[in-house]
Amino acid sequence: MRLVAFLIALVSSAVLSAAPLSLLEAQAAPRTVEGRVRRPMGEQGDTTGMGPAVGVWVTLHRVGKDTAGAIDSVRSDAAGRYRFRYTPRGASDAVYFASSMWDGIAYFTSPLRDVNSSGDAAEITVFDTTSRTFPLSVKGRHLIVSRPDSTDRRTVVEVFELSNDSLKALVSVDTMTLRPTWSVSIPATAMDVRVNDGDISPNAFVASNGRASIYSPIAPGMKQVAFTYKLPNSSFPLALTAEQGAVVFEVLLEEPQGTVSGQGFTAVEPVSLEGRNFRRYLAQDTKPDTRIVVELPSTGTPGRNFYIAGLLAAIGFLMLLVLSRSMQRAASKRAGEVAGPSLRPRESNAPMADRLAQEIAALDATYARQENPSASVQQAYNARRAELRAALAEELGQPLDGPGKS
Repeated sequence: MRLVAFLIALVSSAVLSAAPLSLLEAQAAPRTVEGRVRRPMGEQGDTTGMGPAVGVWVTLHRVGKDTAGAIDSVRSDAAGRYRFRYTPRGASDAVYFASSMWDGIAYFTSPLRDVNSSGDAAEITVFDTTSRTFPLSVKGRHLIVSRPDSTDRRTVVEVFELSNDSLKALVSVDTMTLRPTWSVSIPATAMDVRVNDGDISPNAFVASNGRASIYSPIAPGMKQVAFTYKLPNSSFPLALTAEQGAVVFEVLLEEPQGTVSGQGFTAVEPVSLEGRNFRRYLAQDTKPDTRIVVELPSTGTPGRNFYIAGLLAAIGFLMLLVLSRSMQRAASKRAGEVAGPSLRPRESNAPMADRLAQEIAALDATYARQENPSASVQQAYNARRAELRAALAEELGQPLDGPGKS
């Protein structure tokens, strides 16, 4: 049995324009499907009490690039059996499968690929529904944190493997407000929360008030829930709570200096995903409400902070030089006006030029120590160096010899 949400959308979609059959497709060999529809007959937890679902409508579907829709339907007999005979047609890559509706939920077979499909491939297991809230066990939880992007935000991916260990499909119920079938807390600063492709339709996923919730039915068995969101870098260190626990809890950090702390978490061998390297932390049998803290370095490294501090000092020193030079020239001008042109003292340029040259050299040396300076740091360096060079050229009474020249 497989409950595949995307097949529901495909089956319910409008029929596309049919392509003409080729001679080869018209002569395709007939196929058969012989299966049965089963349902639990015992109490919750009694996995041995499976019996036939009698008189249930079973529908054979075809989904292809040319057409999509139901082909045939039949009721199951007293033993829950059903049988179809059909001839493949249209596009050769079309998919055929059978489905049954039970208690408002559609259940599907796997795609029917054999000429004669029977046994497990054609079996459909249906379940009664319940709106009574009961916890779903988290078999696996995976948290993936990326490096910050150009907006200083990190993308976080959360993946849950949920297991409905009962013999009933859990459905949401509309009381005073619609109650989700499952939900989990997310950081209050999470932005752009989106559900990923998988077992959950985007229409059944809602993120609000610090929680991500799903409202689609959850049949017995495993279901994967995956969603992403963005966090500002200021959200770290990030404190999370494994409110439902997890059999396996995995955290992947793209930041090499990142760490994870929490009961049972240990660092294991790093992994590579799509050409990107991640530090990996793993915990087994995480208890409910376990607190986890993800610590990541700030976007500015110590070396870069040191550079910025040096740059600010250089800017301050440059301002003092400019102010000092302006005061000297103003004093000289006043003295010349009193004593006359022939008695006007000549300024000494050498000490000031030397100091400007030393400041440029110190700025270059500081910048050279940066392994991977950001674009903003490069821009600040180029701008301040240009100012220093302009001051030096003016002091020497020489024109600038072009950008990038010393």
